[in-house]
Amino acid sequence: MKLRTTLLLAAIGGGLFAYIWFVDRHQSSTTEETQTSAKVLKLERDKITSLSVRNAGMPLELRKKDGVWTMEQPFEDRGESAAIEQLLSLVDGLKHESKIDLTPGKEADQLKEFGVAESELSIKLKTDSGKETELLVGKDSAVEGKIYVRQQGQNRVYVVRNNLRTQLTKKTDDFRDHRLSATPAQSVQKFAVKTAEGEIELERKNQHWNILKPLRARAADAKINDLLAGLLTANVSQFFPEAPSPEQNLTEPRATVTLQVEGSKDPVVLQVGATPAGEENQEKTFAKISTRKAVTVVPNKPLDALLKARPNDLRDRKLVRFESDIVDRITIEPAGKPTLVLARKGEAWVRKDGEKETPVKDGLAAKLLADLQTAEAVNFVADLATNLGQYGLASPSLKIRLSSYASENTAETKAGEKAILTLLFGNIEGESGYAKLEDEPYVVAAAKSLFESLPTDVLALLPVPAPENLLELNADSISTLAILPKDAPPSLLEKKDAVWKLAHAAPGNLDLETLKKIESLLGLLQGGRITDTSAETILAENIKTPVLTVKVSHTKDAKEENLILTLGLPTKTGDYPATLSGKQGIFLLSAATAEPLFAKILR
Repeated sequence: MKLRTTLLLAAIGGGLFAYIWFVDRHQSSTTEETQTSAKVLKLERDKITSLSVRNAGMPLELRKKDGVWTMEQPFEDRGESAAIEQLLSLVDGLKHESKIDLTPGKEADQLKEFGVAESELSIKLKTDSGKETELLVGKDSAVEGKIYVRQQGQNRVYVVRNNLRTQLTKKTDDFRDHRLSATPAQSVQKFAVKTAEGEIELERKNQHWNILKPLRARAADAKINDLLAGLLTANVSQFFPEAPSPEQNLTEPRATVTLQVEGSKDPVVLQVGATPAGEENQEKTFAKISTRKAVTVVPNKPLDALLKARPNDLRDRKLVRFESDIVDRITIEPAGKPTLVLARKGEAWVRKDGEKETPVKDGLAAKLLADLQTAEAVNFVADLATNLGQYGLASPSLKIRLSSYASENTAETKAGEKAILTLLFGNIEGESGYAKLEDEPYVVAAAKSLFESLPTDVLALLPVPAPENLLELNADSISTLAILPKDAPPSLLEKKDAVWKLAHAAPGNLDLETLKKIESLLGLLQGGRITDTSAETILAENIKTPVLTVKVSHTKDAKEENLILTLGLPTKTGDYPATLSGKQGIFLLSAATAEPLFAKILR
C-alpha cells in the first residue's frame, strides 16, 4: 500500500514538473518573441560606423573610426561619445506602441498623412559593410506623447514615444566633445606656460616632473598632474567659428600653453584670450586649442590654477625623492662623531663597522627612511646658494647618504655601492633648520623636529637590551635605603623588626600606601648592560653629571654590605646611564624604571 502511494505521488510530481517546464519555456519564448517583434529596427549595433541626422535641412554627420566618434558636418570636430551612444541605444531599442500597414494603392496619401513621405527629420545609420538603415520621423499621433515613424523603403508606419524626436532635435553642439582636449594628461611629457609675467617650463622624466625654467628644481608630481588634467578636461560651454574675432583677443593671447605629447611630433598649443561679454561670462574666457578648429569658451578656474601659479607653488616640498625598497645602505656622518653605517641584510638591518655586524633596533631603519620620505620643506630659502657657510652647510652638522648595493656584477649594474642621494643638515634657527641635497643648488628649511629625530650616535641604534636584575639581592635582606636626588630632599628609610620607617621621622610605622611605594621602588631597580665600547664612551659623558644616587645597605652571608647606584644625565633616547659599586661597565635604566626613583616617598 505504501509503495503504491509513493509511486503515485512520484508520478504526479514528475508530471507537474514536466508541465511547469513546458509552459514556462513556452511563455518565456513567447515573451522574447513579443519583445523582439515590438522593435522597430533590427540593427547590428556594434557594426555601426556612420550616423547622419537630417533636421529641417541642417545635416549632422558623425563617423566612428578606431572606436572614436568624429563630427564631419556641419563642423569638423570631436564627437561627444556619451551623447552619440545614448542616441544609438535609443534607436536600437526603439519599440512601437502599435503599427499600421499601408493600404495598397493608397500608400502615398497615407505616408503624407502621417508625415513620413519625405520627412524633414530623419536618422540614417550605416555599418562597416555599407548597409544603410534610415528612419523617418513624422507627425504627432492622435495619442499625446506619441509620434509616427517609418523605416525608409517599407510600407508600414509605427507609433512610438516622442523621446526619439527630442534626441534628434538636440543642438549640434550637444554632439560635440565638451572637453577642451582629448589629450590624456599622462601623455604630456613637457609643457611651457607663457604669460606677460614670464615663462615656466616643466618636463616629465622617469615618471617625475621637474621645473626647467625659471629655475631648475623638482616639481610636485601630483599637483602638476592635477593641474594638467583640470586644464585639458575643462568644460566647454560655447563653440564659435574657427576664425578668431578681435574681441576674443586670440591673435595676441594673454597666455599660451605649449604641450609636448608623447608620440606626437607637433606640439599642442592652447591660446587663452579675453573674457566674453555679458555678466554671466565674467568667470569664463575665450580659448583656442590647436587640436580643434573651433574657438571655445571655458571656465577661468582650471586655467587660472595653472596660469597664475608661481614657480614655488609648483615645487616639490618633499625634502627628498627616492624609493625606499632600493635603499640598501644608510650612512650617517655626524660632525665630530664616528660614522654610522646601516646595511640591509635580508629582511632586517644591521650596523656595519668594517666587517663586523651588530643588530640595531627593530624598525629603526624603516622609520628613518619613512621620516625622510615624508619630511617637507617649510620654506624655500635660497634657489642658488653661493655661501653655504651662512646656513651651516659648508661643514654640515650631519650628512645622511642613501645607497643601493650589489654584491655581484650583473647586466644592469656593477658590484658595490651606488649612491642614491646625500642630504646635508646645517644650522637650526628657531623651529626650523637648513637642509640641502648635495647635488641640488637650493637650500630649504625643514622642521626642527626632523633634525632632533635623526640618530647620530651608536646608542640610538642599539636594540633595547633584555632587562636583568641589577642589584642581584633579596629585598628582604635590605636594612636601609637612601634616595638622594641632586636637587630635591633625600628619602632615608630603615627597616627594624621587618617594618620600614623613615629614619628622620617621629617614631611610628609607615602607612600602607608608603610601604607599597617602597616595595615598588625596590622591584624597579632593573636595567640592561651596554656592551658596545663606543656606546660606553657616549654614556661616560652623561654619567659625569650625576642626577640621583641610591644607597642600599643589606645583609649577605651574615655580613652587612653597602651598594651605591648612581644615575647620570638621560640620553637622547630618554634612558638613564648608571653605575653600580662592585660592577664593571655602564648600565642603562629605562625612563619607566628610573623616573619613579625621583618621586618623594611621602606626599
